[in-house]
Amino acid sequence: MKVLKWIFIVILALLALIIVIGFALPKDTKVTTSEEINLPPAKVFHFVAGFVDRTAWDPWIKADSAVKCTFDIVPGYVGSKYNWDGPVVGKGMMQVDSVVFGSYILNRVSLMPGKFIPEEWVFTPSGNGTLFTWTITMSSGSPFGRLANKALSGIIQKTMDGGKTALKTYLEANGVQLSKLTEIGIEEYPALEALTLSAVVSQQEAGAWFGQSYGKLYPAIQAQNLQPQGTPFALYEGYDPSAGKFTVTAGMPVSAGGKNAGEIRLQKYSSFMALKGLHNGPYDELQVTYAELQTYAKDNGIELSGVAWEFYLTDPAEATDPTQLLTLVAMPLKSK
Repeated sequence: MKVLKWIFIVILALLALIIVIGFALPKDTKVTTSEEINLPPAKVFHFVAGFVDRTAWDPWIKADSAVKCTFDIVPGYVGSKYNWDGPVVGKGMMQVDSVVFGSYILNRVSLMPGKFIPEEWVFTPSGNGTLFTWTITMSSGSPFGRLANKALSGIIQKTMDGGKTALKTYLEANGVQLSKLTEIGIEEYPALEALTLSAVVSQQEAGAWFGQSYGKLYPAIQAQNLQPQGTPFALYEGYDPSAGKFTVTAGMPVSAGGKNAGEIRLQKYSSFMALKGLHNGPYDELQVTYAELQTYAKDNGIELSGVAWEFYLTDPAEATDPTQLLTLVAMPLKSK
């Protein structure tokens, strides 16, 4: 009996010690890892927040060859979900709770009903690339839970360190495309008249020139008491490969009654048929859309005239997320 009594006392003492140690540990156990990637923050952010090719680098998913994953992607990222179910990793879900485009992501991870673990990503510029910090926080009010979290943190740390390396390797090998092309088809565009400015510029000069030109067109529209009749556009009518320059026009459709005023010209355009596509994303990836449309034209026996229109459906001053910029590209068909 005395032996049993002492065993019981020892067990109680050990439990008391565990409780004391457990309560001495912090409620939150954070596991953090960081890495630099040779891509800009916006692209690394988009790749992670949009669950783009997540299965190509996620360390837990890669550890389970039989896992099945499904994705429900929402424009703007918040609310997007990533579900998995596998014999090794079990069943779980990750949902994007909040974002600051290009700099911050807060996800919540559920490994059992009603229980959530926060996962945070912070992206900061570093030279020509990005420094990201990835943090998982495990919380418990129980001393036993705190001890368990502390014990698990080492395993999680090792897994996350492997994940960050896989993410870096994948992104630097494959890159990230922020844009996508939708709504490809043939469409007729109505005649329009517009106040315009034209010039011959290089691709490098085009962005600054268009910005200055639209800054002149809007005051001219007001000065002539005209009403805008559509979205601003760019018209590309020729390319001189020897000089590396385009003949370009910046324009704004207006109501009838416009007139020439100095360098600003009133132009009247006839209706035309065109191969069109909706470019969703930043302007610096428009060349990807043009390449896809040209491939589509070739594959479908469509002859193009060599002229291209861009109608800007989104005000860039109001877009905090470049993936939400919408540009309608129209490439007129060759006359027969």
